[in-house]
Amino acid sequence: MRESVRKLGLIGAGLWAITEDRINELVKELVDKGDINKEEGKKVVQEMLEERKRQKLDLEKKISEKIQESISKIDIFTKKDMNELESRIQKLEEEIQRIKNKEKMFFK
Repeated sequence: MRESVRKLGLIGAGLWAITEDRINELVKELVDKGDINKEEGKKVVQEMLEERKRQKLDLEKKISEKIQESISKIDIFTKKDMNELESRIQKLEEEIQRIKNKEKMFFK
């Protein structure tokens, strides 16, 4: 039994890529062989699904960090940059309008 659980642990290294159905199949095979009982099988499935979720989130985080790192290195124009420029343009337009309004009052 310990050998079977060890094998499941090795499978866990790339668990994020395995579907839930495949996990259930693997555990069912172990139960059918008598390597583990049904209760242990349920526990193993739950643990593998939790580990799969953790690995998926970890992978997504690492990918996101690498993307952000790459973007910062290539000095690309970001959505944040666009929003800042739009804000500055809005303020400039408001200032221009304010100056025009003052001129109108002054030259009347």
